[in-house]
Amino acid sequence: MIPILIAIVYFGFFSILFGIRSRKQKAKMAEQAGTKEDKEFFTASGRLGWFAVMCTFVLAPLGGGHTTSLYESQAGMGAAVAWWGILAGGVFVPVFLLWFGPMFRKLHVATFPQALGKIFGPKIKIFNSSVAPAAWLGITMSELLGTSTAIYALCGGKVPYAPWCILIAGALMLVYILLGGMLQASMMNIINAIMLIAGSYIAVVFVGMKLDGGFASVTATYAAQGMAEHTNLFNLTPQVLMNVALPVVILHVLSVASEHAMYQPMLAAKSNKDIRKGAFLGGMFNTAAALPWVILGVTGTSIATIAAKAPILSVPELALHMMPQVLIGILMVALMCALLSTGSGMILAISHVVSDDVVGPLVNKKPGDKGYTAMSRIIIVVVTLAALLPAMKVTLLITLFFWCFALSMPIFVNYLIGMTWKINKKVAWANLIITTAVNFWWTFACPDWAGLFTLPFWPVAFTTVGLGIILNLIFPGEPGLLKQIAAEKAAKK
Repeated sequence: MIPILIAIVYFGFFSILFGIRSRKQKAKMAEQAGTKEDKEFFTASGRLGWFAVMCTFVLAPLGGGHTTSLYESQAGMGAAVAWWGILAGGVFVPVFLLWFGPMFRKLHVATFPQALGKIFGPKIKIFNSSVAPAAWLGITMSELLGTSTAIYALCGGKVPYAPWCILIAGALMLVYILLGGMLQASMMNIINAIMLIAGSYIAVVFVGMKLDGGFASVTATYAAQGMAEHTNLFNLTPQVLMNVALPVVILHVLSVASEHAMYQPMLAAKSNKDIRKGAFLGGMFNTAAALPWVILGVTGTSIATIAAKAPILSVPELALHMMPQVLIGILMVALMCALLSTGSGMILAISHVVSDDVVGPLVNKKPGDKGYTAMSRIIIVVVTLAALLPAMKVTLLITLFFWCFALSMPIFVNYLIGMTWKINKKVAWANLIITTAVNFWWTFACPDWAGLFTLPFWPVAFTTVGLGIILNLIFPGEPGLLKQIAAEKAAKK
């Protein structure tokens, strides 16, 4: 009962505290500005400072990719899977906060599909609004499953992981979102970022002290099984390089950057300065948050009774095996901080896009209109259910991540080309259609000769980048949108 009480007190206290505060602030700001509360729900009316922006953004890509999928996949690839977090934090976070985020704000749009539509026209916005949420939904599924593992441990392993822990996770995530929207989630994420780092590292220190012989005994256990490389961070085998390290850099920069959840903190920021200020500190947090989960996962699977169970339960089972009740509560709450933050961010992003770009135009509703928030909340419930039901059939999280990323990649590649280089609508459409077809071919009928290139990421990356460069070199087009914006500003001077 102690772990459950810790979780209830933690989330209950901060949710109520920030819920009351955010509602008071929303009402005050709406009264002062003469605007509707609806704009607050998704973007907090652009008034987050740099630290809140950094915490919200860093936690957005941090959830299952940096925690659950890593301690699950280390069972097959060892400690070297930690390069997912190292490279994501060291490359993706600074690139996005220094470049992609401020670049997006220049377009003065509310969603990423609207940005794509501003470059290539309204039809491509519809394509993005229809296809991209499917990829984001897959990531939401992984966050639900990760949250389920934490609930499993909080309940002492007595509640079956599937389906009950998954159903509880869905209900919890829904409540987490509906209590306040973007402003409350951002304030909660500041506390969550601290909790995630502190809780996971406290657990690592405790486990190291509890083990006979410390972590050296874990290394010795694997060595005795002929698996000494399992604890080697630098064991960069072809499998790790081709299935983790290289894909992480390319996919985060060219795929995760197309997720609207990444841009919501940008829209909520006071200024570009508040986006850029936390770039390198956020990168360090992002990397540091991933490492303890790999250490705990490797330690867990070194114990025979834990190794016999599903890898996704390695850390929860380790907690139940050797940690006191209070520490189980702290560690699992730390895990849920990342997963609920990412999952809620994805659901908010999907609902924002569907509300503004799909359902809203059909029913003639937009932010500020009567009933917009009610419509958005209904869509949030539908999106959560759409992620919850198929999540029960997912077998390997990291595979789900890569498929989702591959689906998003051509969208961002075309966006980047249209922003910085050249705009040709026909070339963009050809690129999107061909690479989407390649993705489905490789996913559902991967050829036997694929070898190390079995992940759909690889043919999609080669196809979309290759077509983007070659076709735009061959066919004429308009200057990139940033060049057009710069030219318009120069003409006004």
